[in-house]
Amino acid sequence: MNKKLILAGAAAVVGFISLTAFDGKTLEQQKAEIAQMVTSKLDAYRTEKMAECDARVDAEAQTRYEAVVAARAEEAAKAKPGAKPKKTTKGTSKPLPPAAPPAKTPVDDKKDKMQGTPNTDDKKDKMQQAPNTDKKKAKMQQPTGGGGK
Repeated sequence: MNKKLILAGAAAVVGFISLTAFDGKTLEQQKAEIAQMVTSKLDAYRTEKMAECDARVDAEAQTRYEAVVAARAEEAAKAKPGAKPKKTTKGTSKPLPPAAPPAKTPVDDKKDKMQGTPNTDDKKDKMQQAPNTDKKKAKMQQPTGGGGK
């Protein structure tokens, strides 16, 4: 009798352990749970790296902004010898200044004539510098006495 009770107790313990060890989840449920945990860890890692990248970009933008402001202050100081450059505060949240437009290149008169594009500014200058045209008009209005009625 004792042997039967010991064997029944051992079978009950093995059965209890085997039923509670697997939590009653199927393979698909376990895979879905693992995928969910992996996704959450990847999202946390992604947001951490994005924050680091944003911090580096902000730091670089701030240093470039300060360099541009310093360069403009130097240009202003060169333009006005008695004026002092303005102080800049560190850590401002001002946006970067817009890029300056490229300087215009001087126009070459010979190139304009060769390319066939009219240079209207030069024509206007020549017309303003032309000699008095009243004498030309007077010659044109004089009768030549060449015949007629």
